[in-house]
Amino acid sequence: MKRLLTAAAVLALTPAAALAADMTGVWKIDGNFNDMIKYTITCTIAQTGATLAGDCKDDQGADPKITGSNDGTNTVISYDTTYQGSPVHLDYKGSFQPDGTLKGEIDTAQGNGTFVGAKQ
Repeated sequence: MKRLLTAAAVLALTPAAALAADMTGVWKIDGNFNDMIKYTITCTIAQTGATLAGDCKDDQGADPKITGSNDGTNTVISYDTTYQGSPVHLDYKGSFQPDGTLKGEIDTAQGNGTFVGAKQ
């Protein structure tokens, strides 16, 4: 009985971020580059161990394949796409928030932005 109560206490104190650490599922990600370029992608992600893979659809009709990693706290999602006819590589680097969302920065050779992701 004491072990059961201890386990229940640990689960009650576990932050929501830890419970949301598995990226498997459908995620809506909103990207923003200095309020000049805003977009949404919807990604179906599979997580095996710490490795991420999946497909996305953006609001322009592109469907990039993603790769990445998730250690339960920090996540990196990467893909290649085009913007105005030029190739762009994007790296989303974020961490889980207490509300279960994923927030962070987008790194590209052309500049940096921010993103917020939520599991659907």
